[in-house]
Amino acid sequence: MSRERILSTLHTSLASSRPWLEAEAAKVPHAPPPYVLPPADDLPAQFVAELTKLEGKPYLVASHTEALAIIARLLDERQARQLLAWDLDQLELPGLAALLTQRGITLLAPSVRGDTRQAQLQTLDLAPVCLSGVTCAIAESGSLALRHGPGRPRLASLLAPTHIAVVRADQIVRGLGDFFAYMHGAYGADIFTQTSNLTLISGPSRTADIEMTLSLGIHGPPELHVVLLMGAA
Repeated sequence: MSRERILSTLHTSLASSRPWLEAEAAKVPHAPPPYVLPPADDLPAQFVAELTKLEGKPYLVASHTEALAIIARLLDERQARQLLAWDLDQLELPGLAALLTQRGITLLAPSVRGDTRQAQLQTLDLAPVCLSGVTCAIAESGSLALRHGPGRPRLASLLAPTHIAVVRADQIVRGLGDFFAYMHGAYGADIFTQTSNLTLISGPSRTADIEMTLSLGIHGPPELHVVLLMGAA
């Protein structure tokens, strides 16, 4: 069955079942879930502590210049010549484009559509690093929450073995319920108008087999580096 036919079938099914789905959704309580941990006076510190427990690597910086220096070092250590990234203007990090140009790093277009999808994936697979921003960071779990869409491709946080995320301190919320409240306030019913999903990332990708042997990087990047920008200059 072709992709177009599958999507058409799904659209038809959703259209016919929408009234029932909306009625069922209305029955569910919409109060935010309870917090997991006691209140923290310093949400960035709590986020860093929880992220570290998950084997993520946080870097607290006070300026854009310091953030660029960390990113440059991580790219150099991995001898990166290709990079998967959000559109640079979405990262709000002045000087990033110049840094990539100085190092001769090519930005790959994270597009995997059409008949050449397999060939496109093979090209993107050459990138050792992916770079993204976040929508929010969740202090209680050390998680990154990403809303994808135009200029914010999902592959730029999932495909390469090293993921670097740029986070501002004012993007940190206490718990998961706060993240969903933010999303509802920012987008209302249009959360999924330009995207099909949200991604929650809690540390490097990991999985365990039936013998509880932990492996990193099975379903995503085995390395997660978070550049946490505490200042604005």
